[in-house]
Amino acid sequence: MYTHIQVYDGFGAQYQKIIQTYIYCKMNNMNYVYRPFTKIEHNYENDINYNEKLELLINLRENIENDYELKAKELDYGLIVCKFFEDNMEKCCKSEHMKFIKKCFWENKDRNFFKNNKINISIHIRRENSHDLGRAGNRITTPNTYYLNIINKIRSENKSKELLFHIYSQGNINQFIEFQSDDTIFHIDENVYDTFLGLVSADILVTSPSSLSYVAGLISDGKVYYKSFWHSPREDWIIYYK
Repeated sequence: MYTHIQVYDGFGAQYQKIIQTYIYCKMNNMNYVYRPFTKIEHNYENDINYNEKLELLINLRENIENDYELKAKELDYGLIVCKFFEDNMEKCCKSEHMKFIKKCFWENKDRNFFKNNKINISIHIRRENSHDLGRAGNRITTPNTYYLNIINKIRSENKSKELLFHIYSQGNINQFIEFQSDDTIFHIDENVYDTFLGLVSADILVTSPSSLSYVAGLISDGKVYYKSFWHSPREDWIIYYK
């Protein structure tokens, strides 16, 4: 039996490792067992139900055999799992196993998350938070102008359509003044559950250099604008440099 490595970072990074390890095992005829969350960062409000809410979000515990007795071997993520996944990106993402991951994710949710008749565009802007402890590096330095350029590009390409932009980030609202517009809603410091659902549900997703929006892109059925960082994009993602 095999399972994903146990780490204690944020939800996005942990879910990414779970998905990719599951698919690696399935595509190599290995028996994957699921190991539930134990500790996840960014529980800012010390919610005692934090882990349970995120278990329900990914909805794998009830759909895959569990490794409650901790007998499974953890697979090396960097050298084995991630390398295999990124070397075989399209094959993995188009596999029946990714379809299973997505089916589990959606089977206990309403796909019509935004409940409007507009084209919803979710923009994830990675900014520093209290858990970074000054170690977030270049990921938090992408200027607002980068995201504004994409927003205006989408506007120009969809002039006849009704658009609604959703800014998902953390920090002080004054840091996002330039995004203010009648077609824009701010989701600043919202909980991880609703943030991730908003990212995955979007018709168009604009990622930041963050596992949270990266893994949202992997299971999204929408168009994805990809911000380059250390994980590879899918072949149909739009790599935006301006």
